[in-house]
Amino acid sequence: MKVKRIRLAGALVAALVLSSAALNAEIYIKQIRKTDPFTVMGQTQPEKLETIVTWLGKDRIRVDTGEETSIIVLGDKKVMYMINHEDMTYTEMPVGGDMFGAMAGEAGGEDAKKGMEMAKRMAQSMMGSMQAKVTPTDETKKIKDWTARKYLIEMSMGSMMKANSEAWATEDIKIDPRLYYMAANAMMASMGGLDTIIQEMEKVKGMVVYQETKSEAMGATMRMVEEVVEIGEKDAPAGAFDIPKGYKKG
Repeated sequence: MKVKRIRLAGALVAALVLSSAALNAEIYIKQIRKTDPFTVMGQTQPEKLETIVTWLGKDRIRVDTGEETSIIVLGDKKVMYMINHEDMTYTEMPVGGDMFGAMAGEAGGEDAKKGMEMAKRMAQSMMGSMQAKVTPTDETKKIKDWTARKYLIEMSMGSMMKANSEAWATEDIKIDPRLYYMAANAMMASMGGLDTIIQEMEKVKGMVVYQETKSEAMGATMRMVEEVVEIGEKDAPAGAFDIPKGYKKG
């Protein structure tokens, strides 16, 4: 099982290298994510609107979620950086190895190491309980300039979370959808929790350009809509795949 997890996490690097080797510039993807207001544990969370920008390049990926966080994956170095722009810190994680083990090794004390080990066990338990089911339909429609097909996606994590999605995917966009999915879920890929999920998601032909998800977790019901609003090939800004100057390792 451990070997399987390492292979799956390493597949993020392999797919990145193989799929982007011929690129002269990066692939730019801009996505809008809207989460409706919801109430959890008596606290009402307001509507949230996020802009997610993804750069897929040769041996490298960058995903920016709003102005708060970024993920950078460097395929040649087999490393991933989680960047927190609010406190100007970053965390370094291996891709294809024991992420929590590496973080525990850098922890500043025995309590911190024990906490990391506990987090590792919890994460592995959650990943192990994840299940997905994809049901293709014959329904199609135009979304922007793309012809998209409708898929129904069911996901669950034991009794902790259940989600049902209506996803629209197109084969008009010439990009490896598996690479994009793994880039969007780079944290889970680094923990090796996407093996069976990715296999099931391969039933979705092409790239998802619109998705509406209704989920239940911790007694709360949530609705989220994700939509690709722009995609193309262009050069990423200078330094996009570097740790910003002045940021400290957390």
